[in-house]
Amino acid sequence: MTIWQVLGIPPTGDEAEIRRAYAQQLKTHRPDKDPGGYQQLREAFDAAKQQAGSGATPVHLDIPHPSSSPAVEVALPEAKTFYTAEEMQALAHKLVNTEMVGIVAMNGLWIKIASQGSLLQQQQFHQHLAAALSEEQGLTEGLLDRVSGLLGWGIEEYDYSNIIPGPIQYAIQQRLRETEINRAWLQMATEEAHGSLLSKTAIRLLKSDYQQVPFWVRLTPGLPQALLNQAQRFTSYYPEIAERLNPVMLEFLRLKRLVLSWQGIFLLVFWGMAFNSLSRQPDIHHAASITAIVIVIFYLYLSDVLMMGLSGRPRWLSGFFFLDFLLSLAVIQLFFGGIFFAAVVSIPPSGHGPMALVSLLAILVLGIVFWAAWPKDVPFIRKPGITMSRIFSSPWKLLEWMSFSWFSAIWTLLYFTLCVAVLSELLKLFK
Repeated sequence: MTIWQVLGIPPTGDEAEIRRAYAQQLKTHRPDKDPGGYQQLREAFDAAKQQAGSGATPVHLDIPHPSSSPAVEVALPEAKTFYTAEEMQALAHKLVNTEMVGIVAMNGLWIKIASQGSLLQQQQFHQHLAAALSEEQGLTEGLLDRVSGLLGWGIEEYDYSNIIPGPIQYAIQQRLRETEINRAWLQMATEEAHGSLLSKTAIRLLKSDYQQVPFWVRLTPGLPQALLNQAQRFTSYYPEIAERLNPVMLEFLRLKRLVLSWQGIFLLVFWGMAFNSLSRQPDIHHAASITAIVIVIFYLYLSDVLMMGLSGRPRWLSGFFFLDFLLSLAVIQLFFGGIFFAAVVSIPPSGHGPMALVSLLAILVLGIVFWAAWPKDVPFIRKPGITMSRIFSSPWKLLEWMSFSWFSAIWTLLYFTLCVAVLSELLKLFK
């Protein structure tokens, strides 16, 4: 197995992601229950951290399978300590909550033990402090790294179990993970109080105790997407947070449903205004306009509705895909073929002049649009339908590409004019 397979993540140079994966895998490979698996996990963790720290491109390194022989835990004999259990826990509390005060107190105690205590007492101090830290809520990796550096624990090394036993290491990792989860939860609370209106509403819904999704969630443009973004943002890094979120909302996000979106509203207005402009032109046949409107509505709205409605009936869905394939091939031929024919007809007999140049540019742009809209990684039977859906959704994609900036309104207006002109020339062919 490679180190990335052991950690359960793809190759990455992100050390934070590596630590999260390590903490997640520790739940399965506990040092007291699966010492061999823990050893393998620790080797993978250290190798991954070394790659991330060097800045090199992540590579696959093989990790040998863990030995089947169980690890032997050696218990230290008890020796008289320079502190009580309560004092050690109080020191850990100071370190976590008032770091500098705690470090001063820790250094003073360690100097005393190092100068007056035996090796056994020094070993016990390291283990007792690590165990006390593992019980403190709010323990962070930064504090642990500083304590390790001052006391020489070497937590960045492959194996430091000679100083801190495996079970205590496991408890520390669990506490660090708990701190990260609680920080993420506090971040959600901060965004709930100070974020945008959509973010606030989405987080409140995720943390609510609703027994069913309110009807207005589907009717609020942008809210379902905001819900999905917030849920994915936190649960992708911290899957444990899903246990604190409303399961009804998570199930709602898991399934594809019909919702009102700003994209749907914008495209309805855009194409509605376009066909309204075309309806005023006397040389465009009324039936051709109606047919074009039905085609646009089908690819923007009806196609998704039918696929969702037939998702539970595989045979019906396969039949729909076949009919959609045939229809889309015909529409592509009429759409691109018609525009290509109109461009060619516009070229003057001499083949020269501004009109010839415009026509040739139109043919070139037509080819680029078709290449850009044609999907690459989907079954062939779906490619024609997705191509037309992308073409009719292109006004919204233009806005997204420009990040909805103020100048995107100017380009959208120009694109609207271009669409009206192209549709006008296309529909005139069907008089």
